[in-house]
Amino acid sequence: MGNITDGIETICKGIVDGHEDRKKFIHDVKKDVKDIKEQAGTITEDARKFMGDCKKSHKEMAKNLKEDLSKNREGLIKDVGLLRKDFQKSQKAVRSDIEGASKNWNEMNKTLRGKKAK
Repeated sequence: MGNITDGIETICKGIVDGHEDRKKFIHDVKKDVKDIKEQAGTITEDARKFMGDCKKSHKEMAKNLKEDLSKNREGLIKDVGLLRKDFQKSQKAVRSDIEGASKNWNEMNKTLRGKKAK
């Protein structure tokens, strides 16, 4: 009968020891879950902060870009105006040259016709 008693005592001891091990394991798992939830909360908070900062930076960059483009637009309008004035002046000079060349051509043609007629 000693063998049966020893076997039952061993089984009972194994059950008790296993129960304590499971309790410790469950306690550790709960602690790990709590830590993971805290980390997830921190990550979520950091992500929200980051998104807020990104939105703020984006608005600021958009404002700066709009201002810079507006200033550049004014400069471009001024530059185009100056180019148009220069072109008009050049166009007048070209017209004057063409008129002078035409006048000279006509005089030369008139002179040549006069010499041929003689």
